[in-house]
Amino acid sequence: MYCPECRAEYRTGFSHCTDCDMDLVPELPEEKPSSEEALMLLWECADETECLGVCRDLRNADIPYKIEQIPYERTIRMHVSWHYRILISPDDLDRAKQLLGIDAPQHTIPSDDDDEEVFDPALELPDTSASSIGEPKRRDTYLDPWYPEDATVELWSQDGDDLSSGIQLSLDTNRIHCRCDSDKPGAKKIFGRPEDESFAREIIREIVEGTPLK
Repeated sequence: MYCPECRAEYRTGFSHCTDCDMDLVPELPEEKPSSEEALMLLWECADETECLGVCRDLRNADIPYKIEQIPYERTIRMHVSWHYRILISPDDLDRAKQLLGIDAPQHTIPSDDDDEEVFDPALELPDTSASSIGEPKRRDTYLDPWYPEDATVELWSQDGDDLSSGIQLSLDTNRIHCRCDSDKPGAKKIFGRPEDESFAREIIREIVEGTPLK
């Protein structure tokens, strides 16, 4: 089963898209064939949150797009900087410019005057998994396709004020996929993937209790 809006694929047993609030269909309509050579740059930035915001606006307006995530530089502290490029069809350019309130393709990458030494992006990074907390991996894979039904861990349930919208936005900003569901009228529950549980609960605790992230 597929969502006709976001085109996410669901496993057997699901009949409704939790992200788009759309009924699933057994088949998706064929997309118009397009050549990557025909795509043009709409937006280029170094901020993933900015990229996600633009993509969300395009998706809501039903404007197809393609994302390129490019490793730009590696510093002496082995930090990787990324550039994000959003490409669209020239046929959609005028509609996208009107939607985003721009007059031309945008380049919002700030100039870097830091004297920190920069290495060639082609160089291989050493294994730093021993000290990794999973955030770089989460950042690199957030834009990959995911299945809402994989969000099996209950992270939060409504008890009083409905904070579901704020929690979903905060998790999304921190590159954590989630879905909101309910088992009775007026009740809300938020589910996440097992690999994101620890960090997601820290974020939710900060929202609910007003305590800072550890």
